[in-house]
Amino acid sequence: MFWAGLFALLLLAFTAATGTLANADPLPRERQLSITMPTTRVNLSAKFGETSSYWGGLPHSGLDFDGATGDAIFAVAGGVVKEVGMRGSYGRTITISHGDGVASMYAHLSATEVNVGDQVFAGDRIARMGATGNASGSHLHLEIQLRGVPTDPYGFLFAANPGRVSDPPAWACRIYSC
Repeated sequence: MFWAGLFALLLLAFTAATGTLANADPLPRERQLSITMPTTRVNLSAKFGETSSYWGGLPHSGLDFDGATGDAIFAVAGGVVKEVGMRGSYGRTITISHGDGVASMYAHLSATEVNVGDQVFAGDRIARMGATGNASGSHLHLEIQLRGVPTDPYGFLFAANPGRVSDPPAWACRIYSC
């Protein structure tokens, strides 16, 4: 019992001095993003980091959600629309800035329903699913980016602390120059 008490006292002194545990997850409620799924159906056809000759042998930079052309696409979190337009192999895209260097990018869209500068909230309909750009069929390609570099959207959407962005993996830093 003595050792447990001593450990607790030392832990309390350490956290008071460093603030380390006081700033640990979960984030304070006012700093947490409200998160929602980008589609009504969650049927993943490709995951972050998978490699395939389809992507030129490079790791996949997002999550692909299967669906029909015209299915609604929703903002995963609130923010400001920073980009709407065609973007090479991604086809028609929307990029939303969520602050602190975090952005979500939605690709292969058949139609967009927002404009640059629009304020959006989690769950707002922003687009329609499609197969524009380099796509083998109708789906949504979702990326979560940290300072322009793709990170794993799975953790952002499904983690115990939704909205938390992980650091980009080494392969993403080599490709996108972190």
